[in-house]
Amino acid sequence: MATPAAAQPNATVPLTVSATRATSLVTWVPKQVKGVVLFSTGHGSWPERYDAIVSAWQKAGFAVIAPVHVDSMHYPDREKFSREASFGERIADLRAASAYAAKTWPGRPVVAAGHSFGTLTALCLGGGLASFGNFRDPSVKAVLGFSSPGRIPGLIGPDAYAGDRVPMLLVTGDRDVVPGLVTDWHDHLLPVQSAPADDKFGVVYAGADHEFIGRPADTHFAGAAAISTDFLRAYALSDAKARSRLTKAPDTATTTWTRR
Repeated sequence: MATPAAAQPNATVPLTVSATRATSLVTWVPKQVKGVVLFSTGHGSWPERYDAIVSAWQKAGFAVIAPVHVDSMHYPDREKFSREASFGERIADLRAASAYAAKTWPGRPVVAAGHSFGTLTALCLGGGLASFGNFRDPSVKAVLGFSSPGRIPGLIGPDAYAGDRVPMLLVTGDRDVVPGLVTDWHDHLLPVQSAPADDKFGVVYAGADHEFIGRPADTHFAGAAAISTDFLRAYALSDAKARSRLTKAPDTATTTWTRR
C-alpha cells in the first residue's frame, strides 16, 4: 500500500477564540469539500507536524482545520498557560473552529479528530467528560483518534466516555506508552471499551508507538491512513463500501481489531 504524499497546508488564517484571545487556524482544503475534520494536535505539538495524515483526508475530499493550541510550542504565549488551563482553551479552540467550518462550508458533515491529548479534546466534542461540563458539539457526527490520554485519576475514569454515543475509531499500538502518563498501552482503548456500544472501532498495530501517526515512513502509517479515511467516508459521507471494509477487515499478524 502506497504512503500518501504529504501536502503543505493551503492557508493559515486568524481564528478569534474569545473576546480576549485569538490563535491561528491551519487549513488543508480540497477543491471540492465533501466534509470537514476538526483536528486537535497532541500536547506541545503543532498542526503542520501532521501534514501526511491530514493530506490523505484532504485527498478524500475533507477540509481539515487545526487550531494552534495554547500548549503548542508554536503558540507565542505558551508560558502563560498551565497544562490544566490548556484543556479548557483547547475546547474553546475547537468550538471556534467548528463555528468557522459552519460559516465557511455550511451543511457539510463534521468529524472531530485528534492525537493524544487532542483525542481527548475530540472525544469531548462527541460527548465525553460530561460530568465536567457539556462539551458536546451537535455538528460532530463521529470521533477519530490516534492514541488517547489513557486513565488520569480525577479526570478520566471508567465513565469518562459514557456520553460518547457517536461513531468512534481509536488507533493505537502495543508500544504506545507515554512515560509518567500512560504506562499500559491497553489504556488507550478505554474510549472504545467504555463508550456506549454501536459503531465503535479500535485498531492496535504491533510495534507502533505513540508518535507513529506523525511519521509517514513508519510501516504502519499507510494502513492507518487508509483505515482512518474509510472511517471518515463511512460516517461522514455514508459510504457503504467504506463501512463494510471497517466491519469486515480481519485481524492480521500486525493488526488487531476491537468492534462494539
